[in-house]
Amino acid sequence: MGVYIFIINVTARSLVTTMVIKKRNSSSRLPLAIALICASFLSAFALAAFSNHGKGYWVAKTALRIGHQISTKDVQLRSLTLQASSSNYFGKPQNPIGLIVIRKLEADEIISQSSVGDNSEFLSSDAVPISVRSADLADGIVIGESIDIYWVQDRRNGELVSDPILILGGVSLLGFDKSGKNFGSDIALTVAVEKTQVLRLLNATTQGRLVIVKSNV
Repeated sequence: MGVYIFIINVTARSLVTTMVIKKRNSSSRLPLAIALICASFLSAFALAAFSNHGKGYWVAKTALRIGHQISTKDVQLRSLTLQASSSNYFGKPQNPIGLIVIRKLEADEIISQSSVGDNSEFLSSDAVPISVRSADLADGIVIGESIDIYWVQDRRNGELVSDPILILGGVSLLGFDKSGKNFGSDIALTVAVEKTQVLRLLNATTQGRLVIVKSNV
Protein backbone atom coordinates (compact mmCIF):
# COMPACT_ATOMS: atom_id res chain seq x y z
CA MET A 1 0.00 0.00 0.00
CA GLY A 2 2.80 2.41 0.88
CA VAL A 3 4.49 1.64 -2.39
CA TYR A 4 1.36 2.57 -4.32
CA ILE A 5 1.02 5.81 -2.38
CA PHE A 6 4.63 6.66 -3.18
CA ILE A 7 4.12 5.99 -6.89
CA ILE A 8 1.00 8.15 -6.92
CA ASN A 9 2.83 11.00 -5.22
CA VAL A 10 5.72 10.79 -7.66
CA THR A 11 3.34 10.72 -10.59
CA ALA A 12 1.40 13.69 -9.27
CA ARG A 13 4.59 15.67 -8.74
CA SER A 14 5.70 14.88 -12.29
CA LEU A 15 2.40 16.08 -13.70
CA VAL A 16 2.56 19.27 -11.68
CA THR A 17 6.16 19.85 -12.75
CA THR A 18 5.23 19.29 -16.41
CA MET A 19 2.29 21.70 -16.18
CA VAL A 20 4.45 24.35 -14.54
CA ILE A 21 7.09 24.00 -17.28
CA LYS A 22 4.44 24.23 -19.99
CA LYS A 23 2.90 27.23 -18.32
CA ARG A 24 6.26 28.94 -18.11
CA ASN A 25 6.96 28.17 -21.75
CA SER A 26 3.55 29.52 -22.75
CA SER A 27 4.07 32.62 -20.66
CA SER A 28 7.48 33.28 -22.25
CA ARG A 29 6.16 32.77 -25.80
CA LEU A 30 3.11 35.01 -25.44
CA PRO A 31 4.98 38.37 -25.50
CA LEU A 32 7.03 37.16 -28.47
CA ALA A 33 3.88 36.20 -30.38
CA ILE A 34 2.28 39.55 -29.62
CA ALA A 35 5.43 41.35 -30.74
CA LEU A 36 5.51 39.41 -34.02
CA ILE A 37 1.84 40.16 -34.72
CA CYS A 38 2.36 43.87 -34.03
CA ALA A 39 5.45 43.90 -36.24
CA SER A 40 3.55 42.30 -39.12
CA PHE A 41 0.77 44.90 -38.84
CA LEU A 42 3.26 47.76 -38.73
CA SER A 43 5.14 46.33 -41.70
CA ALA A 44 1.96 46.02 -43.76
CA PHE A 45 0.89 49.56 -42.84
CA ALA A 46 4.30 51.00 -43.71
CA LEU A 47 4.33 49.15 -47.03
CA ALA A 48 0.86 50.42 -47.93
CA ALA A 49 1.73 53.97 -46.91
CA PHE A 50 4.94 53.90 -48.94
CA SER A 51 3.26 52.48 -52.04
CA ASN A 52 0.56 55.18 -51.90
CA HIS A 53 2.94 58.02 -51.17
CA GLY A 54 2.99 60.22 -54.28
CA LYS A 55 3.39 63.89 -55.07
CA GLY A 56 0.66 66.18 -56.31
CA TYR A 57 0.53 66.71 -60.07
CA TRP A 58 -1.88 68.76 -62.18
CA VAL A 59 -4.27 66.72 -64.34
CA ALA A 60 -6.80 67.90 -66.95
CA LYS A 61 -10.41 67.34 -65.83
CA THR A 62 -11.68 67.33 -69.41
CA ALA A 63 -10.19 67.43 -72.90
CA LEU A 64 -8.56 70.80 -73.60
CA ARG A 65 -8.09 72.05 -77.15
CA ILE A 66 -5.12 73.93 -78.54
CA GLY A 67 -5.38 77.65 -77.82
CA HIS A 68 -7.46 77.20 -74.67
CA GLN A 69 -6.38 79.26 -71.66
CA ILE A 70 -6.41 77.06 -68.57
CA SER A 71 -8.69 78.09 -65.68
CA THR A 72 -9.31 76.62 -62.22
CA LYS A 73 -12.25 74.55 -63.49
CA ASP A 74 -10.07 72.80 -66.10
CA VAL A 75 -7.53 71.14 -63.81
CA GLN A 76 -7.18 69.30 -60.51
CA LEU A 77 -4.38 67.98 -58.32
CA ARG A 78 -3.85 64.24 -58.14
CA SER A 79 -1.38 62.22 -56.06
CA LEU A 80 0.93 60.31 -58.42
CA THR A 81 4.32 58.63 -58.38
CA LEU A 82 6.23 59.52 -61.53
CA GLN A 83 9.79 58.90 -60.36
CA ALA A 84 12.39 59.83 -63.00
CA SER A 85 9.92 61.53 -65.36
CA SER A 86 8.50 63.87 -62.70
CA SER A 87 10.44 66.88 -63.97
CA ASN A 88 8.52 66.73 -67.26
CA TYR A 89 5.17 67.50 -65.61
CA PHE A 90 3.56 70.27 -63.59
CA GLY A 91 3.86 69.49 -59.88
CA LYS A 92 1.80 71.11 -57.14
CA PRO A 93 4.04 74.21 -56.76
CA GLN A 94 3.93 74.88 -60.53
CA ASN A 95 0.46 76.25 -61.16
CA PRO A 96 -0.62 75.91 -64.84
CA ILE A 97 -3.68 78.16 -64.46
CA GLY A 98 -3.51 81.04 -66.94
CA LEU A 99 -1.24 79.17 -69.35
CA ILE A 100 -2.30 78.30 -72.89
CA VAL A 101 -2.65 74.80 -74.31
CA ILE A 102 -0.29 74.29 -77.25
CA ARG A 103 -0.85 70.52 -77.58
CA LYS A 104 -4.29 68.94 -77.19
CA LEU A 105 -4.82 67.43 -73.75
CA GLU A 106 -7.14 64.50 -73.11
CA ALA A 107 -9.28 64.10 -69.99
CA ASP A 108 -7.26 62.80 -67.00
CA GLU A 109 -3.99 63.49 -68.81
CA ILE A 110 -1.12 64.82 -66.71
CA ILE A 111 -0.17 68.32 -67.83
CA SER A 112 3.36 68.21 -69.20
CA GLN A 113 5.77 71.08 -69.59
CA SER A 114 5.62 70.72 -73.37
CA SER A 115 1.82 70.82 -73.63
CA VAL A 116 1.31 74.40 -72.39
CA GLY A 117 2.91 77.80 -72.88
CA ASP A 118 2.59 81.42 -71.82
CA ASN A 119 2.71 83.04 -75.27
CA SER A 120 -0.54 84.83 -76.11
CA GLU A 121 -0.02 83.94 -79.77
CA PHE A 122 -1.26 80.46 -78.91
CA LEU A 123 -4.67 81.75 -77.80
CA SER A 124 -7.62 80.55 -79.85
CA SER A 125 -8.50 83.29 -82.31
CA ASP A 126 -10.91 84.01 -85.14
CA ALA A 127 -10.24 85.87 -88.38
CA VAL A 128 -12.48 88.94 -88.22
CA PRO A 129 -13.00 91.27 -91.20
CA ILE A 130 -13.34 95.01 -90.53
CA SER A 131 -13.48 98.12 -92.64
CA VAL A 132 -11.68 101.38 -91.85
CA ARG A 133 -11.13 104.69 -93.56
CA SER A 134 -7.87 104.99 -95.44
CA ALA A 135 -6.94 108.00 -93.27
CA ASP A 136 -7.46 105.88 -90.14
CA LEU A 137 -4.90 103.27 -91.10
CA ALA A 138 -1.32 103.84 -90.00
CA ASP A 139 1.36 103.86 -92.70
CA GLY A 140 3.93 101.13 -92.84
CA ILE A 141 1.91 98.29 -91.39
CA VAL A 142 2.57 94.85 -92.83
CA ILE A 143 0.74 91.57 -92.65
CA GLY A 144 1.67 89.56 -89.57
CA GLU A 145 2.55 92.42 -87.24
CA SER A 146 0.67 93.57 -84.16
CA ILE A 147 -1.73 96.50 -84.28
CA ASP A 148 -3.92 98.38 -81.80
CA ILE A 149 -7.55 99.12 -82.64
CA TYR A 150 -9.17 102.26 -81.21
CA TRP A 151 -12.80 103.32 -81.37
CA VAL A 152 -13.41 107.00 -82.12
CA GLN A 153 -16.80 108.72 -82.05
CA ASP A 154 -17.52 111.33 -84.71
CA ARG A 155 -19.11 114.62 -83.68
CA ARG A 156 -22.59 115.05 -85.15
CA ASN A 157 -25.04 117.92 -84.69
CA GLY A 158 -23.12 119.34 -81.76
CA GLU A 159 -23.58 116.22 -79.58
CA LEU A 160 -21.07 115.39 -76.86
CA VAL A 161 -18.24 113.17 -78.01
CA SER A 162 -16.75 110.41 -75.90
CA ASP A 163 -13.01 109.99 -75.55
CA PRO A 164 -11.37 107.44 -77.87
CA ILE A 165 -11.33 103.91 -76.46
CA LEU A 166 -8.77 101.18 -76.98
CA ILE A 167 -10.87 98.26 -78.20
CA LEU A 168 -8.11 95.70 -78.69
CA GLY A 169 -4.36 95.89 -78.35
CA GLY A 170 -1.64 93.74 -79.88
CA VAL A 171 -3.84 91.83 -82.34
CA SER A 172 -2.28 90.23 -85.40
CA LEU A 173 -3.00 91.64 -88.85
CA LEU A 174 -3.80 88.72 -91.13
CA GLY A 175 -4.37 90.71 -94.31
CA PHE A 176 -5.62 93.93 -95.88
CA ASP A 177 -6.37 95.41 -99.27
CA LYS A 178 -3.77 98.11 -99.97
CA SER A 179 -5.49 99.32 -103.15
CA GLY A 180 -8.19 101.13 -101.19
CA LYS A 181 -5.62 103.38 -99.52
CA ASN A 182 -4.49 104.71 -102.89
CA PHE A 183 -7.99 105.84 -103.82
CA GLY A 184 -8.93 107.25 -100.42
CA SER A 185 -11.76 104.75 -99.96
CA ASP A 186 -12.43 102.35 -97.12
CA ILE A 187 -9.90 99.58 -96.58
CA ALA A 188 -10.83 96.00 -95.72
CA LEU A 189 -8.69 94.36 -93.07
CA THR A 190 -8.69 90.92 -91.50
CA VAL A 191 -7.42 90.62 -87.93
CA ALA A 192 -6.90 87.68 -85.58
CA VAL A 193 -9.07 88.22 -82.52
CA GLU A 194 -9.33 86.02 -79.44
CA LYS A 195 -12.74 84.35 -79.44
CA THR A 196 -14.07 86.11 -76.36
CA GLN A 197 -13.26 89.53 -77.88
CA VAL A 198 -14.98 89.14 -81.25
CA LEU A 199 -18.28 90.65 -80.09
CA ARG A 200 -16.46 93.57 -78.49
CA LEU A 201 -14.83 94.42 -81.81
CA LEU A 202 -18.01 93.97 -83.86
CA ASN A 203 -20.02 96.15 -81.48
CA ALA A 204 -17.48 98.92 -81.98
CA THR A 205 -18.19 98.90 -85.73
CA THR A 206 -21.89 99.75 -85.32
CA GLN A 207 -21.20 103.44 -84.73
CA GLY A 208 -18.24 105.77 -84.83
CA ARG A 209 -15.14 104.56 -86.60
CA LEU A 210 -12.09 102.42 -86.02
CA VAL A 211 -8.53 103.73 -86.08
CA ILE A 212 -5.67 101.29 -86.67
CA VAL A 213 -2.45 102.12 -84.83
CA LYS A 214 0.86 100.39 -85.44
CA SER A 215 2.22 98.84 -82.25
CA ASN A 216 5.79 99.20 -80.99
CA VAL A 217 7.11 101.65 -83.57
